Amino acid sequence: MFRDGPLSRRVPETIRYGTGRCALGALLVAESERGIVSIMVRDTPSQLIRDLGARFPKAKLVRDEKGSKATVAKVARYIAAPSRAFALPLDIRGTDLQQRVWREVRKIPFGETSTYTRIAEAIGAPKAIRAVASACSRSWFAFAVPCHRVLHTGRRQEGRQYDWVEYEAKLARIRKP
Repeated sequence: MFRDGPLSRRVPETIRYGTGRCALGALLVAESERGIVSIMVRDTPSQLIRDLGARFPKAKLVRDEKGSKATVAKVARYIAAPSRAFALPLDIRGTDLQQRVWREVRKIPFGETSTYTRIAEAIGAPKAIRAVASACSRSWFAFAVPCHRVLHTGRRQEGRQYDWVEYEAKLARIRKP
């Protein structure tokens, strides 16, 4: 999880968020003044709020269901059909390596997957496989930065990311003529 370092002394930022439902469960979209800072899909709304607090422990979190309603609806529609690039502005925060990983991950086409090894090679750091895996696990942008499309090599693992890959594969089969 990327957080401000211990030496930063800034006024706590305000993060506005709204919640709703999407095809995969409870949805939360959080925004700063510069764009979306987090898109989370969980089983329950209480998990969303708890995870948002953990993600932004120093921020002033403001529930803004009315103001965020349109953004939450757009994100839910995107999750229902993630075949095109995510078009809403993102305020992506992370280390330089994480930023490079997430930019590369956003290039993976809908219905396709990659591996941590291929992403590491693509960003010019072929030995940084574990760092790529770590960056993917720290992405707070469900579907907008589709880290669920980056898989381990070898046998299928368990977890939400694999469920989301199967969800996209099902959508891809439905879309084919």
